[in-house]
Amino acid sequence: MLKKMVILGVIGTVAVVAFGGTKAVSYLKSEFRSFSKTVEESIPPEKEIERLKSEVSHLDADYRKLINHLAKERVEVVNLTAKIDEMTAKQNKDLAAYDARYAALEKAEKGNTQQVSYGDRTVPLNDARRDLDGLLVRLENNKKSISAHESLLSNRIKVRDTLEKQLEALKNQKSELVNSIDAMEAELAALKLQQMESKYQTDDTRLARIKEDMQKLKTKVAVEREKLNLMPAAYEDNASATKTSESLKSRREALSGGKKSD
Repeated sequence: MLKKMVILGVIGTVAVVAFGGTKAVSYLKSEFRSFSKTVEESIPPEKEIERLKSEVSHLDADYRKLINHLAKERVEVVNLTAKIDEMTAKQNKDLAAYDARYAALEKAEKGNTQQVSYGDRTVPLNDARRDLDGLLVRLENNKKSISAHESLLSNRIKVRDTLEKQLEALKNQKSELVNSIDAMEAELAALKLQQMESKYQTDDTRLARIKEDMQKLKTKVAVEREKLNLMPAAYEDNASATKTSESLKSRREALSGGKKSD
């Protein structure tokens, strides 16, 4: 059967190359589909169950792949959260430093002094202004960076949550498939038992063929017995017919004084 499928496949390929788009190609494709359907329908239920079990077992690879992806996303969410917390803490510290320097600068300007003191430092007024401006630019850039990281974290959380739902769905569906296949296998086993116990077989097992041959043999024996029953009746009819003919002859001779007239 497999050899025939290979031959049909080769013929179909050659036909497509030689007669692309013709009715012959369409006919060959139709024949190949019909043959493939016939082959599929001829597959025993046991083989189909084994194939389905194999397909379900392959879901483990998808399961592991999904777990790997989810693990990476979870770690990424944790790392991003820690990174944002760190950046936010630094930003708050820099904001506090900016406010302190701004207050010192404002005090110096109101006092008409050319020196600004903050902390243990004393710098010229113009240098204090430049330092404060640079710190403000850094704060603005850090705020944008924090906002970008927060947006990235939001997307990562969405991906993580989606993967968790997919993992749970795959787990449940796999469990349902395994249970369904097991139930079908049990049903098939019960059907096989019923077929073995029944005098009418619908499968193609050796037991079914033996039972079918036994039924044919019983039919033959019954026919021979019926023939035997019919034989005496047939012979009795012939004997009766012979006696009847002889009786008619003797009665006729009696009318002619013991002799049949010519």
